[in-house]
Amino acid sequence: MAQAEGWEFGSKSEQLYIHFDVDDHFLKLETFIRTAGSAQRIIEALDETFFQGKLEYELIVLPPEPGSFLSKLAVWIGGGITGLYAFANTDIGSAYIEALTGQSPIYWAEQAGEHNRKMLQDLGEWVDELTEDELEELEAEIGDAKPTPVAFPSPDSEEACRVGARIVVEMTRGMLSKETTDLERLGMDTGSLPDAVDARSDFYFACLEDADVKRIGFSDDADFPIPRNSFPQRAVKPPRPEKKDDPIPWVVSVENIYVTSPNWDKEDQKSRQWKGKDAIRRDCYFVIEDAEFWFHVRQKDLSVDVLDNLKVQWAYQEIGGRIRNRRVLRVLEFNGDKLADPLTASAIRAILGEYSSVEARRGQPSLFDDGDA
Repeated sequence: MAQAEGWEFGSKSEQLYIHFDVDDHFLKLETFIRTAGSAQRIIEALDETFFQGKLEYELIVLPPEPGSFLSKLAVWIGGGITGLYAFANTDIGSAYIEALTGQSPIYWAEQAGEHNRKMLQDLGEWVDELTEDELEELEAEIGDAKPTPVAFPSPDSEEACRVGARIVVEMTRGMLSKETTDLERLGMDTGSLPDAVDARSDFYFACLEDADVKRIGFSDDADFPIPRNSFPQRAVKPPRPEKKDDPIPWVVSVENIYVTSPNWDKEDQKSRQWKGKDAIRRDCYFVIEDAEFWFHVRQKDLSVDVLDNLKVQWAYQEIGGRIRNRRVLRVLEFNGDKLADPLTASAIRAILGEYSSVEARRGQPSLFDDGDA
């Protein structure tokens, strides 16, 4: 978060109202802190999800007006608007902005452009008020300089930051005020949005625990559209989808195997795998998936020996520091007789997806090598 030094309202900022309907014009400190903290967490989640976490902002508490308890927060934007603009120009960004703010990105771009139009209008009025002598002096100062074309406000200009603050405030207000079903239809499982939903739930749970809060609104008017009887439903945190573990990568290599215990029944390999020793005399268990090899088995044209020697192209996974799930993709040689060429990279990817290749190890096993189960 940025530091809003020398801050004053109206400069790169927009107000976020949280209006509590209470009998007396006061609110418990705990309720204020918890609800303001929830609003901040929603902004953090929006920034992380949609603006690449680059938004430079500060959430500022404004003094309440006498005679009511209108919690007034200000979102000040100091920079980092480029990510917001980029997000607004995507299909998903346009959908989220319009759903949460009620306005399309075109509307917000027009709001930012209004600053340029007003600036030109003010400049024209100022020129009209100049005397002839002042005009001649101005022309002399300008000389042959060409006018700068009117452009959309730069991302870090004051007006662009102000409009960015308005977008962030409206999206935050939308997260707090929208019906739960509306948010579910929009989709709240992207990026850090589950954190925003949890913050919203905590906001209403804080209100629910304060018996003095009867209704909630998000404007400075005496309009409280969210009654207390809806707090429990809004306070419920939806279950988060279980995080799927990243797939364990496959490693492919070509290696020689000495078979110590074969299994010539292709369909029985799941219950009893082949057993052998690899190039460093380490016990290994594997299945053979090569259809061409099993064709040779059915044709009985393999020269079988007591200890068969296979040269294979196989894939395996490393789990917990040990090699697991060895799969022979292609039997290249059987007791010195060539059976097939290695599979190409594209063919392997068609079977395994992404994978990496390694050279087969040579030499004696180390103290850390052991057999696999």
